[in-house]
Amino acid sequence: MMSIGTLLAYSLVAACVLILRYQPGLSYEQPKYAPEKEALEPCASAESESTSQVTMLQGQGFGLSALFSPSALPTKQSASLVSFLVVFLAFLVLGLSILTTYGVQALAALEAWSLALLLLFVLLFFVVILTIWRQPQNQHKVAFMVPFVPFLPAVSILVNIYLMVQLSEVTWIRFSIWMALGFLIYFTYGIRHSLESNPRDEDDDEDSYSDTVNAATEEKSAFQAHDHHQRNLSLPFILSEKTSEC
Repeated sequence: MMSIGTLLAYSLVAACVLILRYQPGLSYEQPKYAPEKEALEPCASAESESTSQVTMLQGQGFGLSALFSPSALPTKQSASLVSFLVVFLAFLVLGLSILTTYGVQALAALEAWSLALLLLFVLLFFVVILTIWRQPQNQHKVAFMVPFVPFLPAVSILVNIYLMVQLSEVTWIRFSIWMALGFLIYFTYGIRHSLESNPRDEDDDEDSYSDTVNAATEEKSAFQAHDHHQRNLSLPFILSEKTSEC
């Protein structure tokens, strides 16, 4: 159970690396409104907005030309194509792993159907990887980036799924039961009570925090004004008392 869960997690991470690397919106995502930063960096925001508009214009059309001659920047169409190819790649790897695990005798006997199926799986595997490689990648730089994309994540998916297929049937039955229970809990409760499905909660917290800060500032200003007024009222009495003493 630990092995199949870990291998599945590694496979999902490798697939997500492939999908996220070819997304168009991550490089040009507009940050939350900050007046200080907006005042200091007007040119940067204008350049980011123009780049985003260019990306949107480039993503209007899709066809065979976009498949074999993609644009320089990632678009929604290229990201959707990569997502579809990643899912297709996972099924190809699953079929290839099942064939090389349970069809070893047929491959050793050089049966025609097994050799043809193996050649088809391998050929489609490389075609899918090369097609993903042809698509434009996101140019956003972060602290760590997986090298050799899409080849290294594809090999990772191949190795992980192949090792998962090697596990026993009892392990797969237990894993399927636990996954069914997990999906049941998630789709009946978790998906409607998660923070991602309620993005307004964070905005409400920010609004309440700003309201609290504004109220505290106004209260402090009112206290200072009241204190200043009291000092002005008591000033004539203090001056008259000092004059009488003199």
